[in-house]
Amino acid sequence: IVPPGSPVPRYYSVASASSDGVLEICVRKQAGGLCSEFLHGLQAGDHIDGFIRGNPGFRPYRGKTPVVMIGAGTGIAPLAGFVRRNNRHQPMHLYFGGRDPASDFLYQPLFGEALEDGRLTRLVTAFSRLVGGGYVQDRVRDDGGSIRDLVSKGAQIMVCGGRQMAAGVAENLDLALAPIGETV
Repeated sequence: IVPPGSPVPRYYSVASASSDGVLEICVRKQAGGLCSEFLHGLQAGDHIDGFIRGNPGFRPYRGKTPVVMIGAGTGIAPLAGFVRRNNRHQPMHLYFGGRDPASDFLYQPLFGEALEDGRLTRLVTAFSRLVGGGYVQDRVRDDGGSIRDLVSKGAQIMVCGGRQMAAGVAENLDLALAPIGETV
């Protein structure tokens, strides 16, 4: 999205497929954020300037290969799109992190439906602002054995979110995968 008054585009992950007929992105409003405040202030009928930059390598493999998806905050957008379109019931295991489930459990209804109908195999959450909560990288560490078993079966791992979260996830994945001689 190119916000008014700036030549610099802001990049957001797309949560929809071209066949959906809409373009869906997930945007957290940042105080003083030129683009996020602009987007949150849009009214029906308003127009924006934007473009699509493809990322053809970031998608689940076809077939029945298990997929481990790890996302936090608005980084959940493309992963939610993959779950939404998983009509072939490819095994998908989702690790999602946010601050508080009351305000940040993005796509909760979709994930509940997908667990019921088989588009999502497993959902593991972490909410940092809850007593005893934590971060998504903590859940990856805690669930290292399950992730290791999935990778042993050829699972693909997909991570989407902030750099700090991704670094923590990579560190904990390396710990989980070390016993089978794998690394990120």
